[in-house]
Amino acid sequence: MADSGARDRIKVTIAQLTIGMYVVELDRPWSETAFLFQGFRIRHAQEILLLGEVCQFVWVDAQRSFGVKQQVEDNLMRLAGEQLQPQIAKVEFSQEMQRAEPSFHAAREQSLRILEAVRLGQALDVAQVKLVVKECVESMLRNPGAMLWLARIKHSDEYTAEHSLRVAILAIALGRELNLRQGELEHLGVCGMLHDVGKIKVPAEILNKPGALTAAELVIMQSHASEGRKLLMSNQQVTAAAVDVAYSHHERLDGRGYPRGLDAARIPYFAKIVAVVDAYDAINSDRVYSKGRSSLESLRILFEASGSHFDAELVGLFVRRIGIYPPGEIVEMSNGEVGIIVACSQLSKLKPRVLLVLDGQKLPGPERVIDLDQAVVDQQQRPYRIKEVYPSGAFGIDIEAYRRKGLIIPPHL
Repeated sequence: MADSGARDRIKVTIAQLTIGMYVVELDRPWSETAFLFQGFRIRHAQEILLLGEVCQFVWVDAQRSFGVKQQVEDNLMRLAGEQLQPQIAKVEFSQEMQRAEPSFHAAREQSLRILEAVRLGQALDVAQVKLVVKECVESMLRNPGAMLWLARIKHSDEYTAEHSLRVAILAIALGRELNLRQGELEHLGVCGMLHDVGKIKVPAEILNKPGALTAAELVIMQSHASEGRKLLMSNQQVTAAAVDVAYSHHERLDGRGYPRGLDAARIPYFAKIVAVVDAYDAINSDRVYSKGRSSLESLRILFEASGSHFDAELVGLFVRRIGIYPPGEIVEMSNGEVGIIVACSQLSKLKPRVLLVLDGQKLPGPERVIDLDQAVVDQQQRPYRIKEVYPSGAFGIDIEAYRRKGLIIPPHL
């Protein structure tokens, strides 16, 4: 997914194929089919029928196809607009934020201590990990909005530790939609906190390399899964599930993952959950070798890889939970103004409320909230619509500062 060519390759089922799409890869070797060319544009309906006889899905090149990217976007929007089983928050967002902040910061400190203990060859304090995860779960059962908001605040100098905490929180949020019991959510959260512990064994010059890794360096980087398994197996307080997740969260349903190339049936369920949220947070975050993508782009990448890399049901549920327009995302409007998504109602998830903070020249302007679910127009009487979505922090906007001023209050989740 790192290069533009990989991003332009989109997985499409046979039923989704249309004339004009450019097929670049099949779900089986070309040599096992009657097609003469390894890559072609579909020009006749008969070619779709022939593909359907030998394949279940193919990959198409979006740049050389007609309409495929719009089709993916439409499917993603449809999926995000579907309703989840309503779960009523027990307390208001602002009230829960007061309780959640100390728990979040305690969990962040614990995540830092995990890495430091491994670095120094000390035993992991698993009991303390379980305690901070328990507090996170209890907060999310009261109102998940607070913890999910806190997870949006990122510090690039502590990526590995904060990433582990965010994965734990996102995994708990997904587990909550799977109706897991509280004990199971706590167990899943611990798996998320410990999933990347093996990275401490990867040399910093490889872990933080700004350019592409060599083949030898990639092998070392991928060894973090096996190293994590070794570290966690040496601690009797760590459950087998946590060991499995550390070892298996980079396995893929099509058997092309690492370190063992497991197929879908052999990948542990908690590892499948963590794989989804781990990939989302990695794509959504700034790293030394890439800028973080918006939530919309991150979800699109997950959606395209569902069924091959990630469990399709889990991806679908995660897309509906996070939403296309989560609070805190930065959006540029069609007239050039810039705002922050402040809320999105469950009944109109594709038309959020937006706090406008920059004018069309990207300069600070009068702050005001517009509701895209209403017929709102700009000064030229043109309807407001979202042109582009950016990750938190774009245009130098500090979303947390606006939250502290009381201007961003996410709805119950």
